[in-house]
Amino acid sequence: MIHDMHTPAAEEAVKAVLEKLPAIQAVRLVEGGAWIRYNPIGISKGEIITAIRQSGFRASNFQDSATGDTGVSSQ
Repeated sequence: MIHDMHTPAAEEAVKAVLEKLPAIQAVRLVEGGAWIRYNPIGISKGEIITAIRQSGFRASNFQDSATGDTGVSSQ
């Protein structure tokens, strides 16, 4: 879940931040968030969430598509 991503400009800003991160393989924006394919050897979920937060958005929930695990980031 990426809070405050309510405009096309905000969506593009989040997408740009994500696409610049190492080990990010694909980004697709979805309602209220983003679907991100990444290599966990090169970057962690925590690092992705931190990058989103440092760009001015609030990222909180995640779901791992490989395992189905969900959680809330405490970062």
